[in-house]
This record gives sequence, structure tokens and C-alpha cells, in this order.
Amino acid sequence: MPGLIVFLHGLMGTQHSWGAVPSYLEGTDFDIHIPVYSATLTSRSDVEISAQRVLTEIQTKFPNHSPIYLVGHSLGGLIAREICRSLLLNGPDPLLNNIPAAITLGTPLEGARFGNCVLRHIPFLSPKIQRIATVGYCFDAYRDAILVAKTRKVSRPKQLHIQIEDDGVIARQIAEHFTEDDIRAAVIGGTHRKFAEDNTEAKYLADVLLTQIRNSQNSLSAPNILKADHAIASDLPDRLILIACSHNKRDGGEPAYEGSNPVQWITEPNLRQRIISKRSYIYSVLKDAKLADGFERGGNRAYQPANQQLKHGLDLGGPAVGAESTSYLPAWKRYTGRIYVPIQPNSWANYFASRNRVRVLIMSGLYGIIEPEELIQNYDVHLTDTHLESGLSVSSTWTELFTECIDSYVRSAYRQRKVKIFNMLCDHHYVDAIKWHKLSRECSVYHLASKTLEDVSLLPPAGLILNSFLTSPDRMEDFDSEDRNKREYELSDFGTPAAGLAGTKILFESRVNFSRSDV
Repeated sequence: MPGLIVFLHGLMGTQHSWGAVPSYLEGTDFDIHIPVYSATLTSRSDVEISAQRVLTEIQTKFPNHSPIYLVGHSLGGLIAREICRSLLLNGPDPLLNNIPAAITLGTPLEGARFGNCVLRHIPFLSPKIQRIATVGYCFDAYRDAILVAKTRKVSRPKQLHIQIEDDGVIARQIAEHFTEDDIRAAVIGGTHRKFAEDNTEAKYLADVLLTQIRNSQNSLSAPNILKADHAIASDLPDRLILIACSHNKRDGGEPAYEGSNPVQWITEPNLRQRIISKRSYIYSVLKDAKLADGFERGGNRAYQPANQQLKHGLDLGGPAVGAESTSYLPAWKRYTGRIYVPIQPNSWANYFASRNRVRVLIMSGLYGIIEPEELIQNYDVHLTDTHLESGLSVSSTWTELFTECIDSYVRSAYRQRKVKIFNMLCDHHYVDAIKWHKLSRECSVYHLASKTLEDVSLLPPAGLILNSFLTSPDRMEDFDSEDRNKREYELSDFGTPAAGLAGTKILFESRVNFSRSDV
């Protein structure tokens, strides 16, 4: 199921109070819900009752949506906050864990700007207005709820506050009064009621809200992802093969995300966190329809069939999603491109049985660097894709992390003999995305090349050679650093070449395009 954004109107508001703002968030990976609760001047329900009504509606109508963001204007912000407070106190914890943040806009956290004392004692006023006028209600009660939640293993929603520049209704928000979960998020123009009067203002506010939501998503990482398996990470072999993902992928898969923890071979928690956060960022740009296909067919990546099914699951740094909504396959099964075709199933089986001798890492525009056994979704992203607003390519977004990840591998795998890296990426977009000169001197790099083939035309030979290496890891020991740039090998030495490749010769260069520069 997709995520959910719940818009809550303010005092005397209706489902139309947000104007066109919700419509600008349609088409993202979130469904939109705009409940109506009792908010008239003479309403007899208090904030707690109305919050429970909205909470019941969410539980009943959207039981499988995740994540859920509450967005409240004015009184609606108090309703959103009360929903969070109630869940912190009493749960249910699965629902609480599905709410990363509540976003308030022009919410009277400190009461009204004027007349709080009077408002609290006028008898005909509703309990909600009396609560609005109670300075300190938002913080004292919420702080108590946080203490209760700390006794349980639950996540706590961030309270992200957006202020309106010329708001003459609510009292100034004082950061010193905030709880540890309160954050000043942004300031927008307008007045308390006139903040999105036309389409331009509505679109701007929608962008502000989506930015806050994406920032919240990108800061999340599931605990089981962040905990490295040090038994795996500390036993990295000093033979590494780099290959690229492929455009062609197998659809379908299994719904359960089990048995695969991302980037477990990286021992540095900060680097691991940055990879997961970058995945989440690429996902958000893709889902917000801001990623343009820069290579193959043109158009917006958001509308590719595979990307329309993509979910912000644990593999991308998001929360767990419903079992029925996401399909995962190991990367070695998902990819079906030219380098993967020659690799036999028994070769992969042999690889998984001898991971202490050789390791394969796969470069991906969405996932960064992944291991063959990592569970991934179907997707359609290439390194040449570009951000529609910034003009930055996916490659430039990843290049520093690509280089750091490989260097981290070298430093972890080095044990008194140089780490051999076999570059079988072939596609120059992937080759150029690594700053090879920045890698540690504790490694030697062997770049696959041919004097008759170049770039992606090398993918089928690379698949045949990779199949040979996976079947017999000792083959990698036949390559000496002194042979680089000089010795050519018959492709048939590694197996039966595909049609048209008989007689092809390959070599491993010390630097990219070394043999071409000699021609």
C-alpha cells in the first residue's frame, strides 16, 4: 500500500480549507485524506474527542497505509498533535511506528496572540477554544507522553512546525518551550487564513510540505538495516569484482523482505547510513516526478511501469510496508541484461558457497552498490538520469559514495597483500562514476578491455569471464599486475563465446582506455 497524508482543517474549517494544496500532492506515492471533524464555535467536543474520531477513521479506512503523515492547520495542528500524544501514551504501537511526523501550520502551540485569559472563561465557548487558549498545554502534556513512550521500543513522531509570516492570530512560538521532538521547520508567507489563496501559493506550500516529508523519510533507517553483521563485514575476501546493474529486469518476486540486509559488508555505520539515505533521496526524487530519463527513451522516470509500482520499503530506507504491496528478488535474479545471461545458476551457487574467496558488488542508479544476494524491487533508473530542477545527474549524486564504498571495502579486505579489483562495469557511465585515482594504494585495479570491442559491447564477454571466475575463483590468481596493458587473452579460454565473439581477445588494463591511447 502507498503512504498517506492526512490534512486537518482549522477552527470553523471544512474539507476545502486547504484549497488546491492537497491536489498538488496527488500523483506522488501518497494517498490523500481530508477528514472533517467538529470544529464549529459551539462544538461541545474537546480536542481529545475529535482526535480520537480522526484516529478511528484512519485505522478503519487506511489500515495498511504506511507511512502516515498528519498535516494540520491551526486547530488541526492541535488535533494532529493530540493523535500523536494519545498513541505515545497508549498505542497501538504499530500505528505509532507508522507516523514519522506531524506537520503543523499556524498552530497555536502557545495559545492565541491576545486574550487567552478571557477565552478560557467565556462559558459559551467550546472546549476546543478553551484548550487553544491554554498556554503550555501543548508542551507539558506532550512531554509526559514522551516519557511514557520511552519505556517502550517505539519510534516517536517528529513535530514539524511551519509558521506563517503575518499570522496575527496565534501567539509567538518559543523554541525554549519545545519538547525534544518539536522542530521549527519553515516559515511561509501569508496570514492565518490566507496562506494558499491561488494556485501558485498552493503549489509552493505543497512543495514545502513534500520537502519536509521527504526530509523525514530520508532521515529514517530501520534498526535491522543499520546493524552490520560484523562476522560478514570482517571476513571480506581480497578479490573483488565490480559489475553494473542492467536495464532488463525480471518482474515479480516475493513480498517478504527477509534474509537480506543492505550494505552489510560496510563496517562504518555512518557510511552505511549515507548509502541508505541516498537511496531514499533518489526514490523521493523519482516519485515526485523530478527525474528525467537522460539516456534511453526520454520522458519522466516516474511514469515508467516499474517505477509506478516501486515502494519506499526497508530496502530504500523506508518503513516496513504491507506484505501484499511489494515484491523482492535477489539482485542476481532480478537483473537479466547482457552480462548476466552467460552466468549459469550453478556458478552463482558456487559463488555463494565460496564468498570468502571472491566478492561481487553491483552498481545501481537507485541502490548505489549492492551485493548479488540483496533483495531489491523492480525499478527503472539509470546513472544518466537528471534532476529536472537542479540538472544534476544520478551519477553525480552517487559518485563520491561509490568511491568511498569501494575504498572502504579495500581497507577492510586488505591483509598484507593487495586487494585485486576486476572492473567489469563496461558501460562508461558506470566506469566514470568511480574516482579510481582516489582508491587506496592497497589495491590493484584490472579494467576489462579489448582492442576490438568497447563500452557496452564488452558486456557479453564480461559475463562469460565472470561466469568463469565464479565457477573457479582461482582463475583470478592467473592475472599479474605486470601483465596489465600487455598480455591479451582469448575469450574462448573462459568458455564458449556467444555467436559473433569467436576469436575475440581481451586484456586487463592498469587504467581505463590505456590500450586505446596506444592505438
